[in-house]
Amino acid sequence: MKNSNRISILSLLLFCACFVCLFCKTSLASDPIIIDKSQVAAAITSHIEKHMPWQKGKVRVTFPSGITEIVSPSKNYKIEVRENKNDEYIGDRLYNVKVWHKNQYVKQIFVPTTIEVCKDIVLSTKSMKKDTNISAQDLFVTEKWFSRVPRDIITDPENILGKRLLRSINAQTPFTSSMLSNPIMFKKGKVVKIVCDNDSLNISTLGLAEEEGIYGAMVKVKNISSNKIIQGRVIGDSVVKVEI
Repeated sequence: MKNSNRISILSLLLFCACFVCLFCKTSLASDPIIIDKSQVAAAITSHIEKHMPWQKGKVRVTFPSGITEIVSPSKNYKIEVRENKNDEYIGDRLYNVKVWHKNQYVKQIFVPTTIEVCKDIVLSTKSMKKDTNISAQDLFVTEKWFSRVPRDIITDPENILGKRLLRSINAQTPFTSSMLSNPIMFKKGKVVKIVCDNDSLNISTLGLAEEEGIYGAMVKVKNISSNKIIQGRVIGDSVVKVEI
């Protein structure tokens, strides 16, 4: 009888212990927690890096107004960053962050975000006057952080070499496409070489420029032999190519 009582008491104690453990486990699993703000920041940054057109490592993401605190019912939560329509992933943006708990919507917040992009720019090494033809000694490449898309900034020095300045600039001025043009290859009234070079004909003669010749542009020239005015394209220093 005593052994039977002991077994009953042990069984009861074991049952109580299991019940307490189960209660504690359930209680701990359901305790609400504050989601670390760094996790929200990491989720937004990861979303930006996944969808942005910029090179990874060339982007800086900051949160000027901070991040609002979010409480989840337990640690079983998921952070979702909603995509903005027509997002350029640069400048001041507003991201919608939603928190889900076991497939149940918990809360959403809107996080002001600033995205900066580091890009190469080409600067002038010195002051230069209008109509200067640019050489390699006139420029250098450096990096700059942008908070908006640089529409007119030139990032490749190859797109500048040999071009002509349309206005005077100071030292360390960023080169833009609007300040550059093709170089002037000859002035009005200058003797030029007129060439015609195609599969069936290869001839050349001399002419007089009826107008200033800008590289790549069409220009009128007078054939010295015939006194006829013809039109051709400037292809080099005092050289005009005509099509027949």
